[in-house]
Amino acid sequence: MFQHMRQEPDLHAIRRSLEIIGRLSDGIIQIGPFGFGLEALFDWIPGVGEVYGVGAAAFIIVQGVRARVPVPTLVLAGALMSARTLISAVPLAGPLAADILTLHRYSANLLIAAIDRMLAERAEAPPSPRQPLWRTRGPVFSA
Repeated sequence: MFQHMRQEPDLHAIRRSLEIIGRLSDGIIQIGPFGFGLEALFDWIPGVGEVYGVGAAAFIIVQGVRARVPVPTLVLAGALMSARTLISAVPLAGPLAADILTLHRYSANLLIAAIDRMLAERAEAPPSPRQPLWRTRGPVFSA
């Protein structure tokens, strides 16, 4: 009876959420080119860092899927975050090395860049033919 109408995702809200998770994960404290966040703190607690890393990675990927980011970008972001989680599982040296690699923030920034490209394309795209003409053009009469 009713057709399922898929609504356009709110790209601005998704972009903001990616900025927040990237900053929380790897950018609360900035020391030169290195950023440290919740992930760096949690990596030193056995098991907690991995759980946080997987949760943050899942959130980032889900947001990318919601925004309809291209699949190759999603795969790259997922691979980077998986590598970071695997590195942090190595005792002692792993968390130290993983703290230097801000791959959750980098992955979030990859998706943000893809969303920015999509927003730029929307701004340049002509109006959709499904929209009423009176909504897409300027005033009919001018003084």
